[in-house]
Amino acid sequence: MTDLREYFDEIADSVTSTATTDVEADVVRGRRAVRRRRVVQTVAGSIFGVAAIVAAFTIPSAGVGSGPFGPTAAAPPAVARSLDLVAYQGPQPKGFTLDTVPAGWFVQSDARYSLLLAPQGSGAGPDSAAGKIVIYLESRDQNGPPRAGAEVEVGDRDGVLVKSLPAMIPGQSPPPADGDTGWTIWVEQPHGVHLIVQFGEGLGLDREQMVALTAGVHVHEEALQGIG
Repeated sequence: MTDLREYFDEIADSVTSTATTDVEADVVRGRRAVRRRRVVQTVAGSIFGVAAIVAAFTIPSAGVGSGPFGPTAAAPPAVARSLDLVAYQGPQPKGFTLDTVPAGWFVQSDARYSLLLAPQGSGAGPDSAAGKIVIYLESRDQNGPPRAGAEVEVGDRDGVLVKSLPAMIPGQSPPPADGDTGWTIWVEQPHGVHLIVQFGEGLGLDREQMVALTAGVHVHEEALQGIG
């Protein structure tokens, strides 16, 4: 009887040991699986995180002037000339003298503060500068160009060609920043004040023509600066 009891005790110990070993093995395998899953998730998250960072800081291949408020120092793109410059034949304005104007254009508004050139047949009145050329002196609270620009030689003076920012019109999509959004040439005068010639967007004048027209603008002593 004693031998039989010892035999069953040994069997019980063996079963218990085997069951315990199997459970421990299952626990180990489960822990390993959890660790592998966490590693995979961590690596995947890192990959997506790095991809997002790279996408956020990648510089567009278009380079200068590719953003809605991108650098303004880029020169105007090469465009087909749709306008020619001709000698100005009309009465000279009050505050400025003109050598040339685009063919078919006239002085729509003339004051000692500013001068507005517009094409013949323009339906917009002198209160609108869209599609026109505005000539004036920088206001008293200005001190040179507001942004960086391209250096240009305007006659015997140095000038700065600045690209205009896209117009933001409520209810309308903004024009592409890399398109012709208009240009402004700043030329410092002997008395330290800048002459400003503002070209509306899409006029059909290339860089050389804009510089040539600006070089033909002469400031009179009675020309006045605006305020604001």
